[in-house]
Amino acid sequence: MNRLEDVFTDILTFNGIQALEIVMNGGGFYASMDSHTMLICLNGRATVEWGNDTCSLSPGEICILPPGQESKIIADEQEPFKGWRIQFDTYVLQEQNLLAKHNLVRYKWLRCENPQMLAGLCDRLHQVQLAERPSRYRGQADFYQLMALLQSSTARPSTEETLAEAIARVSNYIREHIDQELNRTELAQLAGLSPGYFSRAFQQLMGQSPSAFVMDLRIAKAKGLLLSGSGVRDTASRVGFDDEFYFSRRFKQQTGMSPLTYVNSRRRNIASVSEPIFGSLLALQLLPRAAAFYPNHKPDARMLRLHSDEQGIGQMWGENVAMLQGANPELIFCTDFLDAQAHHELAQIAPTVTVPWLTANWREQLTLIAEAADLEPEGQQWLSEYDRKAEIVRRKVRGSLGSATLNIWRIMDNEYRVYGDRNAGSVLYGDFQLTATHPLDEVDVYEIVTRKDLPAYDADALVIMVDPSPKAALEWRTLQRSKLLQNLTAAKNNRIFDIGTEKLLEYSAWSHDRALSYFAELLSRR
Repeated sequence: MNRLEDVFTDILTFNGIQALEIVMNGGGFYASMDSHTMLICLNGRATVEWGNDTCSLSPGEICILPPGQESKIIADEQEPFKGWRIQFDTYVLQEQNLLAKHNLVRYKWLRCENPQMLAGLCDRLHQVQLAERPSRYRGQADFYQLMALLQSSTARPSTEETLAEAIARVSNYIREHIDQELNRTELAQLAGLSPGYFSRAFQQLMGQSPSAFVMDLRIAKAKGLLLSGSGVRDTASRVGFDDEFYFSRRFKQQTGMSPLTYVNSRRRNIASVSEPIFGSLLALQLLPRAAAFYPNHKPDARMLRLHSDEQGIGQMWGENVAMLQGANPELIFCTDFLDAQAHHELAQIAPTVTVPWLTANWREQLTLIAEAADLEPEGQQWLSEYDRKAEIVRRKVRGSLGSATLNIWRIMDNEYRVYGDRNAGSVLYGDFQLTATHPLDEVDVYEIVTRKDLPAYDADALVIMVDPSPKAALEWRTLQRSKLLQNLTAAKNNRIFDIGTEKLLEYSAWSHDRALSYFAELLSRR
């Protein structure tokens, strides 16, 4: 059953039509509009992406998007896409004969049984629009005829959205745009509901009002930023507050303490001698008394910074032991890379928890650390929220890349590396379910290769990490100019994503959470 007539009742207004022609594997980007958008495929195939949703189009198929949706159309790799983009509004007649704008809650997908007639009607609409004196009556008449044709089309049942699905979609939108201004009227429009009904439905389904939900998310994000070294002013702007003093007042109302007092309350008399463990402590909102950590973290003024020494051998390790003896922590974390003698030295200072590194994944490591710190519920809650966000980003990335294969390279001063399913691979191959062209189970963390080996690790897309050194940068520039790189499938597809290493090499819960947003932007923009 089509049920198109249940959505577009009473009055339709035709606002304009645009011809679409997109080259093979190319993409078209379209700004959000206040009107509905109808995308019609006449030739070729394409994937339509908007928000967190995607829809495939073949000849004779139509996708109708709600207002306020920025969209992207990606043509198939085998043939160009041709079609039409139509803007229109819908109204319903309410009491006292008043007209009210009526919006779709979610997209609708249709297959027209008469594509030739569909193409002819689109041509007529386009000719009316191009006329020296366009006839609005003629355009309206042709548009009504087109909609009448679509009433006999086949609809995909799954496009009907329940109220619960609409509220869930808006809640995901809020999470992704928490750094922006969010008001009830705009959120209600996004859900396709009146502001009053939206608030009542949101309260019933989410257990709190939209404004309370937004504030809780802002404060939760602010806590993580403050603990990672962000100042109050910077944190305020990154969670949607223009005024740092107003942010501080709201933070205190929500938590019972000021931002700085909160940071002090999360200090624990624990220590970590391993750099990536620090990222898991941050995910659990803990500030250790002493820790080794990567340069991309901002050191807290009251925290002792230990030397990076995973094995615990040499002069720097002796300095670490001396600092730990002075700090007198109640608990110490290390990895199983640590030398037995070094581990014994730590155990003389405080109980020491060994985190298995190569035999456990980052989720298991976070769980172990949470249990040792008596924060197991917080650890499980963090993982649940991570999985929710990862699924949203996965759909977005897969909507852009489809079934494309992807490999991860790293360019260093004196060698090349191809990565497996740890570090960046844990996100790309694990969370996003992308496919490499080499067996991942044969790679522990990475495989060292030569330049002449690189073509054997070609793929539809490449993520290339370039070390932050002059020599590595020169090697990358030389490779970019070479026939070797230009002949790669990824280069021909324009899908080489070159990035630094600081975002992806830390194997911790904090780094993986950060990578989700980074990859959502990186892999969806081409």
